[in-house]
Amino acid sequence: MMTVVYVDSVFILNGVMDYLLLLVTARLAGIPLRRRRYLLAALAGAAYAVAVFLPGMGFLSAPPVKAAAGVLMALIAYGGETRLARLTLLFFALSCALAGSVLALGLLAGGSVPVTRGVFYTDVDARVLLAAATAAYGLVRVVFRAAARSGVEGRLVPVRIAIDGKTAELTALWDSGNTLRDPVDGQPVLVVAPGSLRGILPGAAARLCTPEALGAPAELLAPLAQAAPELAPRLAPYRAVGVRGGLLVTVRSEWTQIGAQRHPGLRLALSPTVLGDGYAALWGGEVRMGGRHEHQNTAGTSCQVAGPAAG
Repeated sequence: MMTVVYVDSVFILNGVMDYLLLLVTARLAGIPLRRRRYLLAALAGAAYAVAVFLPGMGFLSAPPVKAAAGVLMALIAYGGETRLARLTLLFFALSCALAGSVLALGLLAGGSVPVTRGVFYTDVDARVLLAAATAAYGLVRVVFRAAARSGVEGRLVPVRIAIDGKTAELTALWDSGNTLRDPVDGQPVLVVAPGSLRGILPGAAARLCTPEALGAPAELLAPLAQAAPELAPRLAPYRAVGVRGGLLVTVRSEWTQIGAQRHPGLRLALSPTVLGDGYAALWGGEVRMGGRHEHQNTAGTSCQVAGPAAG
C-alpha cells in the first residue's frame, strides 16, 4: 500500500512541535528566551522533515543525519549560550520524550500514529499530542529542575526585564540567602548571569559587558557609564560563601517583573560567572505570586552587601 504524504502537513506539524520543544528547553534551562531564533530553528527542522520525503533523499532519515539536524537546530536556537552542550542534550531528551509519549499514548488509545522514516507526516490526534506533550514536559521538568537545584534550595520564579524598550524573559532562583541590596537606596538587587541581557542592552554596553570585563568591575564602570549613561551603572559590594568579598557592576532597568510584581527601575547586578543550572538569575526579595506576597525562608547561595558602594 502506497503512503501518501502531504508536505504542507509535514512542514506545519513538525515546525510547531520543534518550536515548542525549543521553547520548553529554554524555559527548563532558565535561559533568556529568544523566540525569533527558536522560530528560525523550527523552520529549519520543518524543512528537514519535508526533505526526508523528497525523491532520492531517503538517506536523510539515517540516525547520524538526524542527529546532525538536531545539533544544527540547537546551534541556531542556542548558539552563544554559555552551556550549549547541556542545552543540546536537554533538547534531544525532550524530543525523545515527546516522540515516545506520542507513540505510546497513540497505541494505548487503540489508534495509529502516522510516522514514516521517523517523521510525523500528517495530523496526529490532537488529544494524543496534547497529552503526550504535557506528560513529557512534566517528567523532564521534575527531573531536570531537581538536578538543577542540587545543593541549592529555593523556588524558581519567572522574570521579565525591560531595558532600552526591549524585554527579556528568564528564570530566577528565589533564595533568601541572597541578601544583596543596592547601597544607595537599600532595595534588593537581581543578580543576572552572563549574557542574560545581551539582547536588550544598548549595543555599546552589550559589547563591553563580556564575562572577562565583568570580572574587573572597577575598570569596566567608567567605559560603561560613558557608553550607556541611561543605565546609570555603579558598583555594589558583595560577599559570598568561600569569597572574602568583591564588587559587581549594577545597571538600572526600566522595569523588572518578578512573579506577578513589577519593580520600576530595579537594579540588576551583572555576574561574571554562571549562576547555576535551570536558572539565570538570583533574587532575595519578596515575591508576589497570583496576588499573594510570599517570603522565602530557605538559605542557598549567599550574596550579601559588604559595605558602602565604590565608584
